[in-house]
Amino acid sequence: MTAPSRSLTVSQLAQLTKAFHRGAAAASSALGQWLSAELQMAIDEVDQCPLGAAIGVLGAGDEAICMALMGMEGSLSGHMLLAFDDISGLALSDLLLNRPAGTGIAWEAVETSCVLETMNIAGSAYLNGVAKDLTERSRTKIELIPTPPTFLRDFAESLLESAFMDQALASSDVVFARARFDLAGKPLQWTFLLIPDPPSLQRLSELLSHHA
Repeated sequence: MTAPSRSLTVSQLAQLTKAFHRGAAAASSALGQWLSAELQMAIDEVDQCPLGAAIGVLGAGDEAICMALMGMEGSLSGHMLLAFDDISGLALSDLLLNRPAGTGIAWEAVETSCVLETMNIAGSAYLNGVAKDLTERSRTKIELIPTPPTFLRDFAESLLESAFMDQALASSDVVFARARFDLAGKPLQWTFLLIPDPPSLQRLSELLSHHA
């Protein structure tokens, strides 16, 4: 079996990275207002690699992790996810509910609602920023629409296998953007991924082919 060809060229991946940076800037602003705190979301990595390598992007530890999973629809489609461990997610709910740190100890309805709304705000702003950049870059109107997020808790490998399922069926390399977060200068144990599906990678390749 021959290895699958890479979905995007180096030049196209560089252009897409700039769009992801713009999305992260928009999300930083929205999250800062939502949390009433100085928060910075920055692109840590944009990678294109075989599915087997991508599955390990969140690690393969023995501890379950949490994930707020949101779909991307419109001109492009795929998944976005915000992953975090229990301690980090529950700390977020304490912050939003103005509770002393350590108050949240289990995933009840109110704690889950806090992280889902955070994902809703972050994902919506991120997609708006990416869409604006791609529209300007390609001179083609791009609309990216988020779907309502869902809350999942499982081992990292199982969660990412679900998120990458479309790519697995296509037997192609996967492209994803990973972001990191800092709150008041301190790193947060959150990981944000944007994962376009195979048809969207083809669409991106067409959009970025003739625009440096």
